[in-house]
Amino acid sequence: MSEPAVKEDLHWSKFKERGSMFGIEVLVFVHKYLGNWIFKVILFPVMIYFYLTGRVARQSIHHYLANLHQHQHDITLTKAQLFRKGFRVFYCFGLAIVDKFDAWLGKVNIDDIDIVNDEAYQSLINAQGSVIFSAHLGNMEVCRAIFSSGENKRKLNVITYNEHTPSFNNFLKKVNKDAAINFIHINDFGPADSIQLKQRIEEGEAIVIFADRTSVNNPDSVYQAPFLGEDAPFAKGPFALAAIMECPVFLMFCVKEQGRYQAYVEEFAQPRKIKRKERDEYFSSLATKYAQRLAYYCQKSPYQWFNFFNFWHSTKK
Repeated sequence: MSEPAVKEDLHWSKFKERGSMFGIEVLVFVHKYLGNWIFKVILFPVMIYFYLTGRVARQSIHHYLANLHQHQHDITLTKAQLFRKGFRVFYCFGLAIVDKFDAWLGKVNIDDIDIVNDEAYQSLINAQGSVIFSAHLGNMEVCRAIFSSGENKRKLNVITYNEHTPSFNNFLKKVNKDAAINFIHINDFGPADSIQLKQRIEEGEAIVIFADRTSVNNPDSVYQAPFLGEDAPFAKGPFALAAIMECPVFLMFCVKEQGRYQAYVEEFAQPRKIKRKERDEYFSSLATKYAQRLAYYCQKSPYQWFNFFNFWHSTKK
């Protein structure tokens, strides 16, 4: 490993977000009224600043890239290579903001997206309520276009643990009151939340869970699964919740390749009755399967992984 492990092993939720809602609103204004070219010109020095001043985020991305290249190619990257590739991840993250804006503004439609694995996509469309596992890989918001019009129209409910979600929701409504994504802020998941989500499933809606983040209130409630050559913690909650919902479970990522959005859809699990004594083993197998598929897509789109914290050591508060 050419880059030392990141010393700050704080849980991801303990890192303060750099930036503000005001900053986001300024970027939206630039993108909306001045165009993509001006936006990208402004974006480049902004991302250089965040890359150079964000030591923990920078080292975390270096750790990820070192693991990925060692696992995929059996290559140890030099510090110079890590630095160049690391900035590319940061800049891709900045460019992804453009795609998020376009998705929120309703500028992305189904014709802008190439669906990979049509059979799984048809199963997702035909499902009367579903759980979708995704990750901070690519741009899941773009997938709202799949569910925003025509006979396939339905609401996407995205579970988040971010305390800024209510204000973010209000901001999205200002940008586009018809945005088809509803962010559900859950800090301490309980029976009431389960009932609410179950009702949404029964109404034919989709529940999106980013399963690459551990719980805010139960950070040690995880399964350790191999991920890019090193065991990583994956929260137990998403896999237990998917079973409780008693509906089909899908895997979905949307990345950008050669200027086109690529939506990868997989059938992940079907509803089944699990005996109490077998639940932990079953949920653990789902976590392992998820980690394997996530690693596969990270290797396909290595610069579109946007977790800027020490992913492999993130169970401490």
